[in-house]
Amino acid sequence: MNIDQLKSVASKGRGFASANQFLVQLPSLGNFDTRDLNILCTNVNMPGRQIMTQERIIGPKARKMPTGFASDDINMTFHVMNDYLIKKYFETWQNKVINQDTFEIGYASEYCKQVRIQQLKKGMAFDFPIDKIFGLNLDLDIRTRESIVYECTLKDAFPTTMSAVEFNNDQDGLVRLSVQLSYTNWTTK
Repeated sequence: MNIDQLKSVASKGRGFASANQFLVQLPSLGNFDTRDLNILCTNVNMPGRQIMTQERIIGPKARKMPTGFASDDINMTFHVMNDYLIKKYFETWQNKVINQDTFEIGYASEYCKQVRIQQLKKGMAFDFPIDKIFGLNLDLDIRTRESIVYECTLKDAFPTTMSAVEFNNDQDGLVRLSVQLSYTNWTTK
């Protein structure tokens, strides 16, 4: 392969995807403004899928036959602000799964939500809350359909793990929160 072929492939594919151009859209939970929380996500992985198989012998030859599929959980990392709002958000969501006061398990219809993960084209922006800056009652969404190059939606997602918050003596250390989401399936646009 020469450089012209590589340039042709890159041009045909609309350029190389950048790992640092993404947006996570968390579901609304009561009083939480998820637009602010979405911006705090520093790390997320796109879901994968494994086809489960079982060997079946047909004549003298063994052949793998599909029996179902499995998906790994999604891991996310967030910056934590001094109001700990992101931690409170996931505590509230987990409390819908298992109530920490009564230890009762909630109904899936109450805690299963959709979560979107979007790969953005390099140089594009995401939701810009103009009302918070200028005191207006508007939202300006400067994302265009062309700025989203890939999108997946997690179906029936809920947080299964919220890691402990680590403190240390680093001079400029930032607090981060890691969360793991389970889900039943995912779809793409």
